[in-house]
Amino acid sequence: KQFLIKISMIYFQASAVPHFGSDVGIEKLLFRMALGEAEPRSLNPAMDTCANSYFNASQKNAEKLANTTNACEDSANRTIVNYNQQSNSSVTQIRTQLLNLQQNLQRCLNNTDSALFLNCTTATFDTNLNLLDTSNAQAYQTQTQFASNATQVAATKKNCISAAISEGKVQSIQLANEYDACLDKIQYQRETQQVKEKVPVKQEIPVKPQVPGNQVVPAKPEQNFEDMPLGN
Repeated sequence: KQFLIKISMIYFQASAVPHFGSDVGIEKLLFRMALGEAEPRSLNPAMDTCANSYFNASQKNAEKLANTTNACEDSANRTIVNYNQQSNSSVTQIRTQLLNLQQNLQRCLNNTDSALFLNCTTATFDTNLNLLDTSNAQAYQTQTQFASNATQVAATKKNCISAAISEGKVQSIQLANEYDACLDKIQYQRETQQVKEKVPVKQEIPVKPQVPGNQVVPAKPEQNFEDMPLGN
């Protein structure tokens, strides 16, 4: 039974990969190879029924696992898109602030007169410095948020997929046990039938009829000489 469970887990791990138009016949051949049926021979009908039932149930279990893991991936991708939209609003604000800073500097640079240039520089220094400091702080904060979001999404996706795999393994072991029980039932029925065939049938001994020839004939009574009749 332990061997069958291990074979089941190997098959489960192989079949857990999402199917992309794969040939069912190939998967069934792999299943039969795992059961020692690699040679071109067929199981008896009862065992074949057990094998087909196990194969079909395992395939459904694998498809369920594939669908669940795909759902985990889709959920993670949607979360990433949502986080990126939130972060992009911060990035847009940073871009706007740096653009204002660039425009202020450009206005000062456009002054060819030295006095006007210096006056522009000192007049916009505090504003420009505030724009630069604010943008720098927001950039660090957004960058940290990007990393935090990525870590959170990865952990959530990992837990989701791990839970799906654990459930699939439990189901796979259960299917293997059901397959083993199916074979045990066949073996029990076969042994019961063999015992019935070996039990001898009690034969009745016929009673022999009595033969009439064995009956005893009674003897004739003896006569005295005096009593015998005289002849003429």
